[in-house]
Amino acid sequence: MSPSDAAELTCIAQLNLAMRREGLTSYLQINGPQRLVEFMAQLIGMANSVASNCADMSDEVLILECGVHPDKFSSVNLPTIIGACQGVMLASKCDPKGACHGCAYRLGSIANQSPVATADAEFQAYDPKGFLCHANLDGDGEPTKVCVGHAKANRDHP
Repeated sequence: MSPSDAAELTCIAQLNLAMRREGLTSYLQINGPQRLVEFMAQLIGMANSVASNCADMSDEVLILECGVHPDKFSSVNLPTIIGACQGVMLASKCDPKGACHGCAYRLGSIANQSPVATADAEFQAYDPKGFLCHANLDGDGEPTKVCVGHAKANRDHP
């Protein structure tokens, strides 16, 4: 991304949705459609890079600050732009009322923007056990009941 596009994006990113639309429309009018396509392609690459760096940093914190041996985890399940896109589709399947705050079916939650959690939720639609809620764990840290969002989504969209 060029420094001038980064400066433009910095300004646009701080605005509310309506103002972001105006900023992008202005960018399009000044720079043309091909430059806007390149701008968006660079933005997606930047979002992927930020997510990757966050994953690396969380691993580093677990190892260095918390003393967790790398064999004990396979990286932290963090949000990505791909996970967020999958999450939009997942959340559209039900009303999250009654689901936990961190539910994968609740638009914008961490689990809803995680590619691992959203893929697991979709995959578990075919498992009779279903997708389990990670807010309700037993003494061993294992989930004990089916996710409310998952149950509602699969009831409404079998």
